[in-house]
Amino acid sequence: MSLTSVPIARAAMQSDDLGEVQDLMSQRYVEHRTRVVGGADAFVFRSASAGAGPLTVDQLTYQACMAIEAQPFESLLVVSVLDGRFDLTAGRQQSHAGRGESLLYLPHVGLDLLMDRMTYQVLQLPLRVVTRIAGRAGVAEPDFRFEAMTAVTPEANRQWLATIAYLTRLLSGPAESGIPALLLDAAIDATATAALSVFPNTTMTAGYTPGPGQVAPAAIRRAVAFIDAHVAEPITLDQIAAAAGLSTRALQAGFRRHYDTTPTGYLQKVRLEHAHRDLQTADPADGATVAGIARRWGFPDHSRFSAAYRTTYGQTPSHTLRS
Repeated sequence: MSLTSVPIARAAMQSDDLGEVQDLMSQRYVEHRTRVVGGADAFVFRSASAGAGPLTVDQLTYQACMAIEAQPFESLLVVSVLDGRFDLTAGRQQSHAGRGESLLYLPHVGLDLLMDRMTYQVLQLPLRVVTRIAGRAGVAEPDFRFEAMTAVTPEANRQWLATIAYLTRLLSGPAESGIPALLLDAAIDATATAALSVFPNTTMTAGYTPGPGQVAPAAIRRAVAFIDAHVAEPITLDQIAAAAGLSTRALQAGFRRHYDTTPTGYLQKVRLEHAHRDLQTADPADGATVAGIARRWGFPDHSRFSAAYRTTYGQTPSHTLRS
C-alpha cells in the first residue's frame, strides 16, 4: 500500500500598505485593528506562511512599533519571538515576551498588543485538536481551558521552541510531494500535546488532591506529554524530569504508581506503538524497511527491536511489514 500525502501550501508577501496588511491579518486570523505608533513612514510588513491540513506556521515581521486590537481567537495560537518584543493584554491578564520567548493567545478572549519592531513565528491549530488530546487526560471539552499565556517553566518554553523548529523543518519540504498523512497527523497530535505540557491549563490540575509524599498526576501528565511530543528524539530521563518539574527519583516513583512502569519503559512502549503503525501502513515496494522504521522511532539495535516487537505483538516486524 502507498501512503497518501497532504500538500504543503505556501504564501509570501511584503507590503508598506497598512490597510492591505490589516486585511490580510483579519483574513488569516480574526478581525484586527492595526495602527502604527509614531511615524508610519518606515512601516514595512513581511509574511511567509506554510501550512498542511489544519496546521500552519507563519513568520511575520513588523518593521515599526505597532498597536493591534484583535477579536477573540477560536483556535490555538502561540507566538514565538525571533526578534524584538511585545506586550499583550488578554482580559485581566497581562504578559510580555522578548527574543526566544513564547506566549499563547488565550482563546475566546479579545487581545491588545503592543509590538516593537518584531519578527515572530505563529503556530495556528484548531482548538478542537487540543481539546481532543485533553480528553485523553480525563478533561472533558466543557471543562478544558488554558489558564495563562506563559510557559510553566523556562525548560517548557525551550520545549515549545523545539516543537516549532520541528514543524518548520517539516513544512520546508518540497511542496509537490507534500507530507505523508500519517506523519502530519502525528505532528499535529504532538503539537497539541506539547501545548498542553507547556502552557498552564486544566489538564494540569484536574483530579488531584494533595497528599503527603504524593506525586501529582498533573506532573506525570506533563512527563507523558513531553514524551509524546518528542518520542522520535533522543530524550533523556533528566529531560523528562525537567519537563515534569520533578526530580528523577520522584518521576520514577510516579510512573511506577500510575503506569506500573519506568519513564524509559513508557518511552519504549510509545516508540514501539509508532513503529507498529508505520510497519502496518508502509510498503516495501516504496523502499520501507524494518531497520529504517526502527531507527526512525529510536531503536538503533535491530535485534533488540525485533525481540521487543515480537514480545508485544506476537509476530516479527518483517511479517507485519509484508502483510
